[in-house]
Amino acid sequence: MIKNYDLFIAHLKRTGRLKLLPLVLHELRSEEARAKRLSSKTETAAENPSLISGWRTLENGMLTDRSGKSALIDIYKKITA
Repeated sequence: MIKNYDLFIAHLKRTGRLKLLPLVLHELRSEEARAKRLSSKTETAAENPSLISGWRTLENGMLTDRSGKSALIDIYKKITA
């Protein structure tokens, strides 16, 4: 892997575009953050004290919430509206 980076940096030097390196790093970090944000994640009440009961999962940016907490919040909003 390091060999590929060395080749890439050598190419940037050879073509006079070494100033692009910080922009490339920024794009790689952005892509990593995007992938982390869109990765699947599941939480259960046993592992997460903020959930009263049930579970919630985040997959492809879509949240599915089957927790008791969300139901209680919905009831509270209906009562106070």
